[in-house]
Amino acid sequence: TSDDLALLDRIMARMDEAHRTGNFDDEAEIDVEFHHAICECAHNIILLHTLRSCYRLLSEGVFQNRLLVFNVPGAREALLSQHRAIYAAVKAGDPAAARQAAMDHITHVERTMAEAERSGDWQRVSRLRLMQRSEAGDSEPARKRS
Repeated sequence: TSDDLALLDRIMARMDEAHRTGNFDDEAEIDVEFHHAICECAHNIILLHTLRSCYRLLSEGVFQNRLLVFNVPGAREALLSQHRAIYAAVKAGDPAAARQAAMDHITHVERTMAEAERSGDWQRVSRLRLMQRSEAGDSEPARKRS
């Protein structure tokens, strides 16, 4: 409806502003609001009840995921671009494009989180190696003897 689109217009303007000013907390909060508004604009009562029952999980998940994802170069810009693509498709009344944009967004978040987690795993392994060598008094890796 026109009211739904007006709501999305306001949310996107706030999302753009939070992104421009680098306010990560506002970005995460508006991200959750955007996802809820998209769901509400679909006027699908089952989807709406499902999302509302998971509100806290989604909110916490968005905040936690963004902590991981924001450490990946270019991630903030990619997320904003994906939200804009979803918004543009909904505004154009193109359900196929909206569905594709949403799937692209989900896939990107999954891949970026996996990359961030893998980097974190590598960091933990490196830190453990350093601690083990420090405890053993070694500053260099053991050399292979021939």
